[in-house]
Amino acid sequence: MHLFTATHLQKHLTIMKSQNIAIALISFLAAPLAAPAANYFTAEHGDILAVGYEGGGLEPHVHIEGGVVNGSLVADGEYESDEIRTIVPQSTFDYITSVGGRPAGAEWDPIGVSASAGFYFLPQANAGAGGADALGAPFAGIGTEELDPGDWTTPITIELLAVSGPGEFSVWQDGLSPNFFMSSVDGIDGSDAITIGAGGHDHFNWGFTAPGYYDITYRFSGTHAVDGAVSADATFGFGVVVPEPSTGALAALAGLLFCARRRR
Repeated sequence: MHLFTATHLQKHLTIMKSQNIAIALISFLAAPLAAPAANYFTAEHGDILAVGYEGGGLEPHVHIEGGVVNGSLVADGEYESDEIRTIVPQSTFDYITSVGGRPAGAEWDPIGVSASAGFYFLPQANAGAGGADALGAPFAGIGTEELDPGDWTTPITIELLAVSGPGEFSVWQDGLSPNFFMSSVDGIDGSDAITIGAGGHDHFNWGFTAPGYYDITYRFSGTHAVDGAVSADATFGFGVVVPEPSTGALAALAGLLFCARRRR
């Protein structure tokens, strides 16, 4: 007959505790790897903010035109905003640091990092050393081509409503100096908006200050010639250098598993 003494019980509980800690850590490490969207836009062209109109309502979505989704080229595909995630690669951060980091000058503050610091971004341009093609990043645009200009008495306004993620988010265009349209750095209000005419298309820089998953909510609005003022909200996903377990975390996990085995 086996006697389950207090000493045995203590050892058993210690083993269970170690195993539970290891399992919890494994779950913690695995969690960031699972994105809510099943499709990943990783390269070439696509309108990551697109809008159509049907049945008296605006329909925000993602329109991929010659872009790479899940490793395959998609000539023309439409996705609901929560069905796809646009990926921002590490190469964009590396490029920024290689050219000296964020430019100096207060006009660049809306990015959310200090001068000379690095950040992640989707480029406004496709060509050039810092373009999407050279960096292997999505060439991400905004498109209202599906809307007939004759049906609208105002442009379409895309207003930033909320940013959920590990860092700051911004949208701007480069010229002699940056023109920022959106930034979460100083809070979000009605000034964080882009206006584009029906039937239009444009490209911007999309900035992120930290790696991880972002869910960004916008409101699309305009005045239809027949239906009047209309609007629709939608949340779009981004993955900035899709998180992976750090070396330190993996070392800690290995230590826990070793201890669990030793205590059996």
